[in-house]
Amino acid sequence: MKTSSISKRGGFTAALVASGVVALSLGGARAQDQTEISLISAPFGTGSYVMGSALEEISKKNDIGVRITHTESPGFVFNIKKLDAEPELKETTIVGSGGGVLGLAKAGDEPFDKPYDGLQLIANYNLNSSWLATLDPDIKTIEDLKGKKIAVGRRAQINWAIQPVAILKDGYGFTDDDIDIEYVGTQEAVDALLDGTADAAVVGGYIDPVSNRVMMSPQTIEFLASGRNPHHLSWGAEQVTKAREAGISMANATIPAGADPSITEPLEGFADSVAWTVAPEFPEETAYQITKMILANVDQFGEYQATGKLMSPEGMVYGWDVEDIHPGALRAYREAGVIQ
Repeated sequence: MKTSSISKRGGFTAALVASGVVALSLGGARAQDQTEISLISAPFGTGSYVMGSALEEISKKNDIGVRITHTESPGFVFNIKKLDAEPELKETTIVGSGGGVLGLAKAGDEPFDKPYDGLQLIANYNLNSSWLATLDPDIKTIEDLKGKKIAVGRRAQINWAIQPVAILKDGYGFTDDDIDIEYVGTQEAVDALLDGTADAAVVGGYIDPVSNRVMMSPQTIEFLASGRNPHHLSWGAEQVTKAREAGISMANATIPAGADPSITEPLEGFADSVAWTVAPEFPEETAYQITKMILANVDQFGEYQATGKLMSPEGMVYGWDVEDIHPGALRAYREAGVIQ
């Protein structure tokens, strides 16, 4: 009996060892099957950096066979140039970019030194919109800005300078002789308006055009809390369309009345996507799985960044033509009913 008991324990131990070997083998197989993807976003501390970190964390919590590792970068222009300079990264890298900056890249316009191949959408994670505000009661429309000083962001800032200036020039036909545009920076533009050294300044924020939710940018919040009496200038849908047709990528969008108490009427303007994009060489199945994961967890992004609360399935593709969405992502959107 004693010998038999020892024999049973030995058999049980052997079985445990064997099952452990099998488990380790399966675990190793799963690790080998997992696809490793890099994400480069924007400088540390920016909203894009935080959202990139959120996507990495969400990928770790969801077993989809894809692991995303996120790192900061100098910015969207750098990201596009990096993929061009290192084509071996195209199958394994997601980059932060957006419709406006990609339009400039494809055209080879500043700040780019040549035309660059286009990238394709995985998902928008923000939609940025900006417009002009004034404290001068005599300035009621954009046309009233002739002969005035307008403070905008720095020259390389897509949403806060390049797109607004394009609407002024291509949408309204203003020349450098008609208006004095000062490229000073977003906070500096608001400061110039408050201290009277500018007649109008760029303000704005982030929107979900599906739900009409708006979240003002930090410098805009500061401006609106100054106790002054601002007047917000509507760009006009026709003028936005003219600027787009002239070569600046942006989508028509409307800031609803009531987004701030000082916004008493809808503002016809634009939205520019801030997005995760990939090269056409990026694997279709990987793009499909990542997009499905984002759709399934779209409500989680608000836990990482306030602007993440504006994400919605429909907003994830807003402003993009179907042919500019990666085929794998497009399959996920069609399965979810976001795109027909």
